[in-house]
Amino acid sequence: MEKIYDTYKDSGVEWIGKIPENWDAVKIKYLTDIYTGNSLNSDLKEKYQSENLEDLPYVSTKDIDIDNNSLDYDSGLRIPLDEGNYKVAPKGSFLLCVEGANAGKKLAYVEHDCYFVNKLACFTFPNKYLYYYSQSHPFKSQFFNSISGLIGGVATSVLKEFISVLPSPQEQTQIAAYLDYHTQLIDTLIEKIEKSKEVLKEYRLSLVEKVLIDNKVNRTQLRHVVNLINRPIEYNDEEYFTKIGMYNWNRGLFLYPKTLGQDLGDSKFQIIKDGDLIISGQFAWEGAVSLVTDNENDCIASHRFHVLNGKNDIILNEYLMAYFTSQEGHLILNDNSNGSAGRNRPLNINNLLKEKIPVPNLDIQLEIKKVVKKEQKNIVYSSKIIQKLKDYRQSLISEAVTGKIDVREWQQPNT
Repeated sequence: MEKIYDTYKDSGVEWIGKIPENWDAVKIKYLTDIYTGNSLNSDLKEKYQSENLEDLPYVSTKDIDIDNNSLDYDSGLRIPLDEGNYKVAPKGSFLLCVEGANAGKKLAYVEHDCYFVNKLACFTFPNKYLYYYSQSHPFKSQFFNSISGLIGGVATSVLKEFISVLPSPQEQTQIAAYLDYHTQLIDTLIEKIEKSKEVLKEYRLSLVEKVLIDNKVNRTQLRHVVNLINRPIEYNDEEYFTKIGMYNWNRGLFLYPKTLGQDLGDSKFQIIKDGDLIISGQFAWEGAVSLVTDNENDCIASHRFHVLNGKNDIILNEYLMAYFTSQEGHLILNDNSNGSAGRNRPLNINNLLKEKIPVPNLDIQLEIKKVVKKEQKNIVYSSKIIQKLKDYRQSLISEAVTGKIDVREWQQPNT
């Protein structure tokens, strides 16, 4: 059972509540410098493509991994040190995305001096306490309640007015060490669970590869072995529906909050069923292919998704999913996705249906189906465990940096 402090006092801030007696609640502007970076136009990006390690790396929001707060310094953009107009994030600071879709969500501790994009704000502080505080519930609540503007963001002038609770420097260092140790344990466990999913994925792909290199396996146009499904919905304005979305690279489906019929707009929707194969009409070229599970049964998909069902006496949906996530399957999805305007490359489903794909015998397909089913169960189970670990990580950080638990006597175990 975690220890708590002997005495607490009112912080003077309603949404923070009580804090340990010797802590203070202060505005962040008194604790740190906060400044945003510099944007680069296309000409400068070409200019700063460099492998010169004496130059500083230039990082953007895409270089931050949202799952583990890590920062990739190897994007290839490096800026010479004598370019004095660019702001540097020094080692020991941290970067927070303050604008756009990832505002308040992407965060990274800076391990090496770097230049950075203007959507990131740099916070300097003597230790990692403030880095962890910026991941706490109080900070996040302030941030998300302060987002404004068409793009959606929080100005540095607003950030500086945020309230932080502040222990003594010695306690800050101790709390940061405690959280370094425990969050690393959690992150390592999450990483092991993620790797376990890769084992089944690699086995699935190896089974499909055997089919692809077998010259005895007949190839047939996709249109001859699948049915293109259309189950249009009829609805009234007061009926609720659950729409699905799809992650890319075969990472499954997700559910939107329930929507009233009157709020569905002009898009056409259809019912999806457990076992359906769904291909995104927009991002097939990014591997957006998935099987519907029981969790998404009877949900609705917009006309931007194509729903296929294999003819049971010829081809199984699980085999089709495994094929489309293979290297060859991804290649034909990419080849049949046309367009060049950024990410706008819609899938031509009619052309895809004319592609010849390998159709092995049902015994081989059933073997692949078993692996796919096992993989699906593992993904669902692993995702639940990972989410619980992430929730625990978030709770642990919030409790430590707000004084809900006392870690002053904690000592790192010998390893």
